[in-house]
Amino acid sequence: MKRLHSAPAASSIYSIMIDLQPDSPVPIPEQIATQVMAAVASGALQPGATLAEYRALAQQLLTNPQAVARAYADLEWDGVLQKHPSGGMEVTEGADRICRLRLQDVARRALGQAVRQGLAYGLPRDEIHKAVEQALAAPPAAPLSAADLQTAIKNTPHARSHRDSQHLQNVPPAEGGGQP
Repeated sequence: MKRLHSAPAASSIYSIMIDLQPDSPVPIPEQIATQVMAAVASGALQPGATLAEYRALAQQLLTNPQAVARAYADLEWDGVLQKHPSGGMEVTEGADRICRLRLQDVARRALGQAVRQGLAYGLPRDEIHKAVEQALAAPPAAPLSAADLQTAIKNTPHARSHRDSQHLQNVPPAEGGGQP
């Protein structure tokens, strides 16, 4: 886990907390870009904030400079960042809106994937509807902070033991005592 903390540096180049998960199925450039979007969407990075030049950020994160360059290029393509004369990247006006819309799209895809997964695992449609309605009926949450957004968008490791799930522990053995 590599972290940079959100604070203005003396040269007015901002750094944000970036938590890279090398074991994640999400590519490093995508992890960086998503976490920068979360910081912009939450207001932790304001328009005009300048991020470090890609090689400097890569050195701080102990990652390949091309991964950071790719993340910056993707964010520039989306209109979130633009090149700054210092060699770094600057947050553009309106980037917060762009980032919120992109992160909302990520949430929509995750919801769709969760529904498809539930159906594939045999959950009846009425149970899926009930689960969604219960989630929507919960008290409204306050807007997420930058750190909360970053935590929310991270993928959990896939190498969990089947014993971590109470549901799987309670599955009766297959007929005949063999493997299913």
